[in-house]
Order: sequence, then C-alpha cells, then structure tokens
Amino acid sequence: MSEGDRSKKRARVTLKFESPPLALPGERPPDAPDLSGELQLPDSEEIEAAEASEAATPEEESGGRDAWERQRRSVTPPPMTAYEPPEVVPPALPMVGDALTLVENRSRESVPAVDPAAEMRDRFALDDFTAALRLAELILGNDPGHQEALDTAKACKKKLVRIFSSRLGPMSRVPEPAVTGSEVRWLGLDHRDGFILAQVDGAHTIEEIIDVSGMPKLAVLKTLVELLDMGAIRFSF
Repeated sequence: MSEGDRSKKRARVTLKFESPPLALPGERPPDAPDLSGELQLPDSEEIEAAEASEAATPEEESGGRDAWERQRRSVTPPPMTAYEPPEVVPPALPMVGDALTLVENRSRESVPAVDPAAEMRDRFALDDFTAALRLAELILGNDPGHQEALDTAKACKKKLVRIFSSRLGPMSRVPEPAVTGSEVRWLGLDHRDGFILAQVDGAHTIEEIIDVSGMPKLAVLKTLVELLDMGAIRFSF
C-alpha cells in the first residue's frame, strides 16, 4: 500500500470545548449570581409574622390553647371526694395498766388452762411429793373441802417425813454446828433456817429441836436436811 492510500484512510478528529472559560483570580464567572449586595437578615417582627402564618391548626381544634400547652402532657387531677376518717377498731383487751400488765394479760390468754388436780395426781404418781404437796395446798387454798387434795396432802407429808428422817437418822441423834458465827452470813439463810441453826448447839437431839422450834415436824426435818447438805451442821456419831 502506498503512502497516499494510507493518508486517505486516516480520519480527522475535532475536539469542541463547550464549557465556560475559567475565570481568573479576582474575576466573577459570567453565569454566577451577583452576591455583591449586602446580606439582609429578617428582623424579629418578620420572624414572628412568619411563624404566625405557618400555624395551620385552627383555634377550635386546639381548644383555645397555645402551642406550648398543646405539646405538654395533659394530666387530669382526680375528682375531689369527701374525706372519710378511718374506722377505729376497739382493742381486744382493755387498755388499763402499764405495758407489763398488758403483756402479762396477752401471755396469760395464750397459755392453755392447766387442771391443778390432774397435775397433782401426775406428780404424786411420779413420786414428786414436794410438787404434789404444793399443788394440793394450792387447791385447798381455793377449796378447803377438796377431799382429794386433803388425802394427797396427808400422804405426801407422811412420805416426805419418812424420806427426811432416813437422811438424818434416828431422832436421838445430836447435831452440832459446823461453821463459826462469822461464816454463817455467807450461807444465805432465811429467817427460818437461821432459827433452826441457832437451836443446833451440840446438846439437843433432833426430837428436842423439833419440840423447841414449835414448827411442823416436816418443816424442821426439811430444814435440817438442807443445813446438812450445805455443810452448816454435822453429826459426831
């Protein structure tokens, strides 16, 4: 192929630039808006007028309330009712006495009633003659003619006399004091024990001490046994 044929086959390309020309520094493009004028801001009256015109809710729909009231949560207070004082319940127990009396009354109600006669029989059957005698005397204090209590008290006294006599020995034995006068105060004796201890002088027998004291035989024997157990008296033979 010759050079002429090659030149015919070459196509011609033409570039067209349709964009606006670039503006030099300091120049304004021909299609840019004119911003040379001074920027004017609306005043407060114009803003209030524009906001009032944009409110599209009629007065009858808002109920005569402004925008702030419409945005707030509406809380309806409960209707006012007449005051009714609380019902006063009367106490079960009379409010008489101090606090200890009230506590004692309530505790007494919660404790079931105990039959003294039945308890007395049970104590006697268990050979607890001291408790049985105490219950018999309690019953006789309320009813002196209670025959069962009379019989039980008599039987308990006989058995207790026999028990205390076996601890002390024959009635002819002579007890003697085992403590001095200065040591007696540390024994914690009551007036009855002190009186019986004063009769123990190493010369009188048990039977003589019972006669001189003027007290029941059971009470004297019981006191002598207690003095013997605490070491206040002793027997030389």
